[in-house]
Amino acid sequence: MVMNRRFFHGLLIAAMAMTAFVQAPAIAAESKEQAALALVKNIGDEAVKTLADTSLSEKQKQEHFEKFLDNSFDMPRIGRFVLGQYWRDASSEQQTEFLKVFRDFMVASYSEKIGSYSGENLEIKDATSLNDKESLVHSVITRPNGPPIKLDWRVRDTGNGEKIVDVIIEGISMAQTHRSEFASVISQPGMGVDGLINKLKEQIKTASN
Repeated sequence: MVMNRRFFHGLLIAAMAMTAFVQAPAIAAESKEQAALALVKNIGDEAVKTLADTSLSEKQKQEHFEKFLDNSFDMPRIGRFVLGQYWRDASSEQQTEFLKVFRDFMVASYSEKIGSYSGENLEIKDATSLNDKESLVHSVITRPNGPPIKLDWRVRDTGNGEKIVDVIIEGISMAQTHRSEFASVISQPGMGVDGLINKLKEQIKTASN
């Protein structure tokens, strides 16, 4: 893809791998901010235990990551957002295929990097309200061999539990970056939504080889 893919992978592995293995249980909370904090904290605590578990193979950890993505992220909402204005213009068949391919692209892009975990820890700070449904959880990834990384989690109350809808690393939104990348591909002559879907399929195939 375009833009800073290598840069993003370098930062996202710390974020995604730190939280790639657990669906936090529903927790009663007095506010959506507390619920969002509980979600991120539970995921982070359990992820560290899983990443440090030498009895699990890399394949098993990748399987956990795939389940985590489906259970803890609102992938349909993220998919609609990253397609941007082109979502409305796409046919229902294109929309369905894009959501499936986008989900598989996310799995393929990040699960292969799980093995690079090297002792990072997630330090939860606090949460602020964005609107009546969303909160932003502020945290920092501390690393044994590098400076801390500021990491914010955009968490949405879906009415059926809290879901993560964006990860913001050092002020850079994952969802916004994918949206810009995808728009750049779609707008190229002869590409369109079908061209983007085919491009993502190529990336998935390359990552799986």
